[in-house]
Amino acid sequence: MPIYEFGCPSCGILTTELYKMGENGELLTCGNCGHAGLTRQISGFASLGVSGGAGGGNCSPGCHGNCTGCH
Repeated sequence: MPIYEFGCPSCGILTTELYKMGENGELLTCGNCGHAGLTRQISGFASLGVSGGAGGGNCSPGCHGNCTGCH
């Protein structure tokens, strides 16, 4: 199950939940104010690998985040 962020339309608190794909949060209740029916938020993701555009990870200096030239 993926991890999603849900927001409370009443108090604005964000919560993170393991939730089935395709579910929208209408069955969740806010732990802060008790409002029923949270809204799924668009959130970022994390991945391992090159960080930013300055090279990093296993890339050589001057790679600038595009490893096609250094790997």
